[in-house]
Amino acid sequence: MTALSIAVYIVCGLTGALGLYYAARDLKADLVLLGACALSLLVWAVEFAALGVRDLAGTHSFEAITLYGYLLTGLVLPLGGGWVGVWERSRWGSLVVGLAALTMMALQMRLPQIWPGGFA
Repeated sequence: MTALSIAVYIVCGLTGALGLYYAARDLKADLVLLGACALSLLVWAVEFAALGVRDLAGTHSFEAITLYGYLLTGLVLPLGGGWVGVWERSRWGSLVVGLAALTMMALQMRLPQIWPGGFA
């Protein structure tokens, strides 16, 4: 586990917990939650770039389609969660943001299993 994957776990875990807290307290997604969602997107994008560079440098994965599918899904999840958080002005928008972040954590847990080449 590298510092980059730990950063993904921390940021997505805190974003997920914040989204679930907002949903439990019946709060709509505000700039704090949406900013946390954007931060999780940023951390995932940095990991995507690092893994892509490492893959292009010669460490090829056994399942390249699955690897890039997971990485692209991780980019789309916070975008979709943030979009729902902006337009659904109830607790459900906050819940979607939190669940998107928790799903990103699950994707992060699966990455070492599908790409034994290691992390960047």
